[in-house]
Amino acid sequence: MFGAMFSENELTRRSRSSLWSNRLWILSGVLALATIVSMVFVVHDSGRQRTAAAMVSKSAADQAAAVAAGRLEILALETFSPAEPWETRASLTASEALARLVRSQRGAAQCRCRDTLPADVFFRFDVNAGTLIVAPVGVQPNAPAAPVIAAVAKAEAERAQARARSRVHFNAAASLGEHAAVTIVQSSETGAPLAVFGLVASAREIGRAVFGNAVMRAETRTHGTEPARDTLLLDVSPEGSTTPIYSVARDDHPFRGRVIPSAGPLQGLAITAALTRRQAVRNLAVSQQELWHLGMLSIATLVVIGFAVGSSRRELLLARTRSDFIAGVSHDLRMPLAQILIAGETLTLRRERDEAERGRLSSSIVRETRRLISTVDNVLLFSRSGAVALRPRLQPLSVITLFDDVIDAVRLAVEDAGQTIEMQDPSSLAVLADRQLLRQALVNLVDNALKYGSPGQRIQLAADTHEARVRLYVADEGPGVPPSERARIFEPYERLARDQTSERTGTGLGLAVVRHIVEVCNGRVWLDDSMARGTRVILELPAAELPAPAPRERELV
Repeated sequence: MFGAMFSENELTRRSRSSLWSNRLWILSGVLALATIVSMVFVVHDSGRQRTAAAMVSKSAADQAAAVAAGRLEILALETFSPAEPWETRASLTASEALARLVRSQRGAAQCRCRDTLPADVFFRFDVNAGTLIVAPVGVQPNAPAAPVIAAVAKAEAERAQARARSRVHFNAAASLGEHAAVTIVQSSETGAPLAVFGLVASAREIGRAVFGNAVMRAETRTHGTEPARDTLLLDVSPEGSTTPIYSVARDDHPFRGRVIPSAGPLQGLAITAALTRRQAVRNLAVSQQELWHLGMLSIATLVVIGFAVGSSRRELLLARTRSDFIAGVSHDLRMPLAQILIAGETLTLRRERDEAERGRLSSSIVRETRRLISTVDNVLLFSRSGAVALRPRLQPLSVITLFDDVIDAVRLAVEDAGQTIEMQDPSSLAVLADRQLLRQALVNLVDNALKYGSPGQRIQLAADTHEARVRLYVADEGPGVPPSERARIFEPYERLARDQTSERTGTGLGLAVVRHIVEVCNGRVWLDDSMARGTRVILELPAAELPAPAPRERELV
């Protein structure tokens, strides 16, 4: 529902960004393919054959390691998802989590509807208590002794404390023998390891599940023959060991490239990619013209990839903004609804203790309802402004009457926050604006002051004249806005960096709506830079003359 409320301009921009991103990636792929094809045809120098073969083999091993690492993380998340290891506060006991993992593994083996890792036993190691719980999957599990598993789990916890880049790890330590373990570390909100979930199974079975899809194929062409497909083979073994846990290499693949990841899910494994002579060996005769050709293609590819990365990044940022917006709206709607529900149920069931509590509950319903209306008005106004132009009904407005309306609208919220709101007498000032829209803008500013201010602060409404215009002021005693962020604070969906990690949520539309309203009323809005403490927002609008009151008719005697 809230996705539909997202601004039409943002949706259009996102659609265009996605289209351009796809086109740029296709173009970069075509250029990269053209570069590769050109390089294939210019490689003729036999003196550099082995160097080229070594580079290709090493690159193939890197690529195979990347594919296998991604495959391992996907399988691990699918296998351990019933235990919820990514939660910082576990909702399941250790026994319940392991029981879920065992049931899920057995169900996956029966229906073959889930792609999971093989497992003989599951275990959970409590880092703080140093206790290990092991749960077998089969009737007679084949697994190492519990002290061996506990030592492996403890090492994984220490690896997580060393800020490893991945919480998932394929462990083929020598102490496990012919077995291997796949672990995932559950961490606290501060990043400290809480527990280590893991499974133990045959190292060869796990290797087959992880590396089976990492075997790549390379097409080669020889003179006078049809294209032939040669398999790019892999050999995987623990670092420092000659016993492979996965091997499909043969003697007819003499060119080898080896990588040993220093971090990540495959840390501690040696991955070797094997190429045939037909795949790796080429003549390397490069002319100056060919070098220029390759150089231009490479530069064009890098430029297009750079634009594609930038476009994709903007698309991801927009998607994140949309997600934050939906979360903020959901929170801003859910909290008032919960308060209204509690107060309404209490009044309906007549559970209030006295008349004073009844009055407080009624006031709570009114306050939260107004809060809901303000949130919905902001979302609807901003969403509508992206589709059609906002047409205000401009009329002379008394500033003191406008301030009275705003104070009446926020009075309950101000009292509930333990704050006060004051109004300096604006005498007979008047502005030319839309009454309802300008009232909404001022309520948004007061709501911001209430949300980020501390109990006991004073919020001030004031006004004065400046040349032929009237300035309205909304000032508070809150933490203020850093100078580096004042330029963008009125942009849609923008929130201060310090508030993005705090418990305060919001849609990020309040100040954007204020700016939009003021601009359609032929005014402007900004933050006062002269404030040493707190924040003062200035709204400058055209001045107006209030119509004179109509004369009363004389009464007939």
